Amino acid sequence: MNIALILAAGKGQRFDRNIPKQFASLNGKPVLEYSLDIVAEMEQIDRIVIVTHPDYEQTIREIGRKYSKTIAICEGGSTRQESVYKGLKRIKEMRSFSDASNVLIHDSARPFAKFVFHRVMEKLKTEKAVVPVINTKDTIYVIQKNKIVDIPCRDYLFNVQTPQGFSFPLILESHVKAAQQKLLTFTDDGSLYTAIQKCQPSIVEGDQMNFKITDQKDRIIAEYFLSHEKEQLR
Repeated sequence: MNIALILAAGKGQRFDRNIPKQFASLNGKPVLEYSLDIVAEMEQIDRIVIVTHPDYEQTIREIGRKYSKTIAICEGGSTRQESVYKGLKRIKEMRSFSDASNVLIHDSARPFAKFVFHRVMEKLKTEKAVVPVINTKDTIYVIQKNKIVDIPCRDYLFNVQTPQGFSFPLILESHVKAAQQKLLTFTDDGSLYTAIQKCQPSIVEGDQMNFKITDQKDRIIAEYFLSHEKEQLR
């Protein structure tokens, strides 16, 4: 069994004070729906769990009525790591849970993740953990106290994306141990998995278009991409 865990609990303070970015309109529908459209069409994905803030649970239910796949809702936490952990525990409670299950953990603010979902899903057939990455295009400065202390070679720097795929028992175990050890500052699940399991995930190629919408400029770029995509289909 393969389960998609969609994170939609963030407040998106850099985006809009009135509405979280995952519920903002993008070309006439909420950003979240683009991720749901992807996983709803994937035959390999059996269930969907959405982690959200209680204030938006009813909104999620209304959106979920558009899809035939079963969508479970889980309350998020105060951090991304806590939200993922709560989502994993919700999956564990499902009757259909199996030790053979895989989970794909995805940030709902990445609406153009279709190709990456399929790449990660394919790699999970033979691997226990899969993380998509893309080359960093910019030179990176490491700055401390307003001074440049390092300029790492960008040939070895990569941006991490989602979805990230894992054997469910292993990623759940990783989150349990991280919580027990008070390791609570991980910003993605690949790094948490690596730290706890002492082994590295498999790497797959991400997609430049699989960017995360974090502010209004990102939404403008996304709107332009969707308009351009429609023009190509005419």
